[in-house]
Amino acid sequence: MLKRAEKVITEHRLLTAQQQRCMSLVYRDDSDAKTGKVGVYEVHDEKCGGDPNVSHRLFDLEIDLKTGAAKWDNNFPDMEMRPVPRRAR
Repeated sequence: MLKRAEKVITEHRLLTAQQQRCMSLVYRDDSDAKTGKVGVYEVHDEKCGGDPNVSHRLFDLEIDLKTGAAKWDNNFPDMEMRPVPRRAR
């Protein structure tokens, strides 16, 4: 599931290459047989900078396991799950 999420992030350019090098993917326990849910977080360390005790959530992904269709909640101000755009950047 995490590989699928990484593929969605790369194909849809949801993050820059630098952001991708400094991200962490977390599989959500509320995933089910139809939908895989993944949290995308910043990594803070020597390479990426920032406080290593802090990990900001960037967005969540929901991926339909049958069709591969993805939704994310990176849409200010309502933060509702919406379809991932073809190319975000």
